[in-house]
Amino acid sequence: MISAVIGGVIMSAATVAMLLALNFTDNLMKNVGKEPLREEERNILINAGFDFSDIDIINQDIESLDFEK
Repeated sequence: MISAVIGGVIMSAATVAMLLALNFTDNLMKNVGKEPLREEERNILINAGFDFSDIDIINQDIESLDFEK
């Protein structure tokens, strides 16, 4: 009887841990690839002839990406 209760507690703990891991991973995946341009990337774009308004537009496009499709 006690072993059944202990087994149930262990199963519940494992299930909760698995759901927390899935939730954590899902939240991480929603933000993948949405980081703004780094300074080095901005410098590359400026050297390529882009101006600051173009760089702002690129950053806005990056933020609006939707990877959940």
